[in-house]
Amino acid sequence: MGTRNAGGVDRISRLPSDILERILFFTGVRQAVQLSVLSSTWKNLWKAMPDLYFDARDFPPTSDQNWRLFHFARRVLELRTWRTRELRIVIYEDIHQQIRISPREWFNFAAQCRAEEQSLSYLPHSSSSPTSGIVNENPSIIIVFGMLRRLSISGMCEPFSAFEPPSDACSLLEKLSIVGCSFDSVNISFSRLKHLTLHDCGVFRGIRVAAPSLESFDYRQGFSRDCKLENLPSLDMLLRHASIDIYRGNWSCDALLGVLRAIQNATSITLPWWNLEAYYKQQGSFSCLPTFHNAKHVTLVSCGQRNIVLIKDLLQKCPNIETLTTRREGELRIN
Repeated sequence: MGTRNAGGVDRISRLPSDILERILFFTGVRQAVQLSVLSSTWKNLWKAMPDLYFDARDFPPTSDQNWRLFHFARRVLELRTWRTRELRIVIYEDIHQQIRISPREWFNFAAQCRAEEQSLSYLPHSSSSPTSGIVNENPSIIIVFGMLRRLSISGMCEPFSAFEPPSDACSLLEKLSIVGCSFDSVNISFSRLKHLTLHDCGVFRGIRVAAPSLESFDYRQGFSRDCKLENLPSLDMLLRHASIDIYRGNWSCDALLGVLRAIQNATSITLPWWNLEAYYKQQGSFSCLPTFHNAKHVTLVSCGQRNIVLIKDLLQKCPNIETLTTRREGELRIN
């Protein structure tokens, strides 16, 4: 590994334990265990690492990588002597695995770690389609976490399953991110949830969110027949920011209206102009759009000078607006 210089001094092992633990986190748990043979400093360091990173790509490319990783992860958990702070798991899409490990089993393992921040990512197979998946034995993806505050899920394709954690399953959850997933339905009900992100998700029946503490809602490139935000914050705790975009190929007026009604109490809103322009061409006006009484800051993406008349009509739906920002699609704005 080259930890010693010409004078025989092991400088890496002399680093503070928190830096060594962070280095081991990025190498992955499997490599961290292998490095334990280097010296007494490294021998038990992996057992006390606050952050764990399990990656199926650390195993030989076979059709049982997920199974190997799962049993390795459980064994590591049995031998650990420290509570987990951050847990990151990267696995392959199970439709291409010889031995299937269901999402429920991964979530149950993650729950045992009692981490505050967790990430579960599915790597797609090169021949997989966005909606490929296997019917889950359980109709719902259930998560029960006691200490969890931040949860990120990506690449999970379970089109015949509902993502519906019990309301008391994540009593401390504040931030939830679901990216590139497919579910039959999504039902989220967390009393402390403040930040919700839904990107590139196909939800076939509908999305329901009941979050009285919600501050930001980011819904981009998504497709759902219905999207509802219920139990929204009271007037003294408003939904601060909402950003939406809908798949162009699956877009409909009803889909746009459903999301706009869900975010109509937000104080800051980002909207895709192409959605609004297409709606205006179909309906002839913005009269059916909800009125954004609380919106003070509005951003329009992919908006040009030629749309100035439509912008004027749209602003009538934002009677208390203070700032209007327009930017091109893909433009990075730094605050």
